[in-house]
Amino acid sequence: MKNKFVKIISIVLIIAIVLGAVGNLYWQQAIKDSFPVVDGNLKVKGLQAEVKVVRDQQGIPHIYASNLHDLFFAQGYTHAQERFWQMDFWRHIGAGELSEMFGKSQLDTDIFLKTLGWKRIAEKEVASLKPESVDILNAYADGVNAYLDGKSGSQISLEYVVLKALNPSYKPAPWTIINSLTWAKAMAWDLRGNMGEEIARSVLLKTLTPE
Repeated sequence: MKNKFVKIISIVLIIAIVLGAVGNLYWQQAIKDSFPVVDGNLKVKGLQAEVKVVRDQQGIPHIYASNLHDLFFAQGYTHAQERFWQMDFWRHIGAGELSEMFGKSQLDTDIFLKTLGWKRIAEKEVASLKPESVDILNAYADGVNAYLDGKSGSQISLEYVVLKALNPSYKPAPWTIINSLTWAKAMAWDLRGNMGEEIARSVLLKTLTPE
């Protein structure tokens, strides 16, 4: 009986070790997949000519292109490979659609955000944009989507591995002009912390010198 018990424990321990090793390899691969490609050459469909992306000692990318389309296409691609989770999360904030990612717990937040109407304003703004601006925004979106093409889960960003446990059916949608405009409004709201000080300074400038 004792030998049988020891045998069972041994089998359980072996299974646990194997599962742990497999899990460790999975996470190592998931983490590796989520890193952006910063060295070598990439062939990306949609570019009109060669583009160089050079990162300095701080890891900041510098993009060199021979035309505006490729410049902003490469910017979209670079943004997506380094921070698409943030981009996706913030476009949902801007549109008041966090429930799509995180479920019913975000309904009250979505109601508040939809009341602000950032997405509605962005949709109206598109009609007033100059053709050159539309072309730039389209090139940027095409670059983002070129990165997303054929990728899923940690290949896009590590956070999607965690999100899958909460929302298995979620899949990032292609990027659009509206997403860029809405994202900018959400970011402006987030960076408004010194708005009161700026207003106070503007009022004071009516009677005081800048010094």
